[in-house]
Amino acid sequence: MPLSAQFIRNLQRFRLVTFDVTDTLLQLKDPPAQYVSTATACGVPNIDSKKLQLCFRQHFKIMSQNHPNFGRSTPDMGWRSWWLQLVDNVFRCGHPGIEEAKLKQIAEQLLLVFRTRACWTHIECAGNLVQRMRDAGKCVGVISNFDPSLTQVLEEMELLHKFDFVLTSYEAGVMKPDVGIFEIPLKRLNIAPTEALHIGNKYDMDYTGARNSGWSSLLVQTGPEGEVSGSNLDAEAVGHTFASLREMLQTLETKQIVW
Repeated sequence: MPLSAQFIRNLQRFRLVTFDVTDTLLQLKDPPAQYVSTATACGVPNIDSKKLQLCFRQHFKIMSQNHPNFGRSTPDMGWRSWWLQLVDNVFRCGHPGIEEAKLKQIAEQLLLVFRTRACWTHIECAGNLVQRMRDAGKCVGVISNFDPSLTQVLEEMELLHKFDFVLTSYEAGVMKPDVGIFEIPLKRLNIAPTEALHIGNKYDMDYTGARNSGWSSLLVQTGPEGEVSGSNLDAEAVGHTFASLREMLQTLETKQIVW
């Protein structure tokens, strides 16, 4: 399908377009259910999924505070150990008494399965929007607060080939909304901030982070954690916020966007 003249005009100032991944292009199916089914398969039945979900939220926050960016700066930890420790903490909280060997088995299995299509689904119109950016001749990349396994996830979901690069916070050494993560692709590609557009679902991490770095940005509201009420948005953000990627694409194709 040919690109509309309005789509080309809206994007003519940009040489680079980047995307967030989680809850922007891809969505986790049901993490608590996956934890329960994995534990059951490893011989630990009768897990309370609601309690486990509460424990996950609690311990993810603790791990993120004590060892930010998936343990990037914690000596002798690394991202794999970070996730294994998190799973261990979650099950000790939600289902105490599991023997050590079982805990290790569950954690190792979850580390593997969460990098596969068994745990992820495409958000509607994601692949189409990314392809449209490529068809417009843009350099298209990923900027995501994620560990290095993101390339494996994108390959599993048949999206990796659509991107010119994938930049994770772990690789960058800083997380969105830090200006430093947005500067890296600009330096690599010799592109000015005004020539870059970032698309994501978090108002603070993606939209504000990009704009504070001199970029333009678009915000998509995909699910409860991505939803932002209109009263919380500044005047410019209201015009750059969309209920879905489909609505974003339709607007890019038919209406003028004021950057």
